[in-house]
Amino acid sequence: MGDQSRTGDHHPARIPVLVRPMRAEEVDAALDAHATVAAEGRWLGTEAGFDRAARRAQWLASLEDVAGRTLVVVDAGTGRLLGHGRVQGARYGVADLGMSVVADARGRGVGGALLDALLEVARDLGAHKAALQVWPHNERAIRLYLSRGFVVEGRIRRHYRRSSGQRWDAILMGLSLDPEGDAPGPALPDGTALPDAACLPAELRIRD
Repeated sequence: MGDQSRTGDHHPARIPVLVRPMRAEEVDAALDAHATVAAEGRWLGTEAGFDRAARRAQWLASLEDVAGRTLVVVDAGTGRLLGHGRVQGARYGVADLGMSVVADARGRGVGGALLDALLEVARDLGAHKAALQVWPHNERAIRLYLSRGFVVEGRIRRHYRRSSGQRWDAILMGLSLDPEGDAPGPALPDGTALPDAACLPAELRIRD
């Protein structure tokens, strides 16, 4: 069967999508999609062969968590579930994001629509910042995050142990959702500023 996803030689057709909160009856379909991405072995922390029953119970429970929200992205024409994302809030005001999209929907506007919706949820939850981690080789995802204003904040090296025994690095990225709250810098209750330690490398110090 020929590839019918392209409008020209190089540009895949965009998919009209709906992004909305995940329903309990959609958890199995979301797990199916998640499993196909995990099976690729390249994009997720989750690897093939994960405990589906445990993950299903975890996802169902998360739907009741008022500190977070799970969204699904579906094809507006067919109703097919194309991926999902999660925003998890924290008491200190940073929302952690994670998302996955099935292979044949990538590069077609699906990930961008899902990410935009996740950021709106983060704002609704009162977060002042969104944070995520991404594998260093996942160029498509990194470019998407950069396009929405995320910046690279660091790299944790040999941090995640894979089933193969390899240790993978991860890139840390963040996006301020409240730019007006970025200044002034950290200080004690009496107003005393808290400068970075002089021994920190210059590239890790806070810039004015």
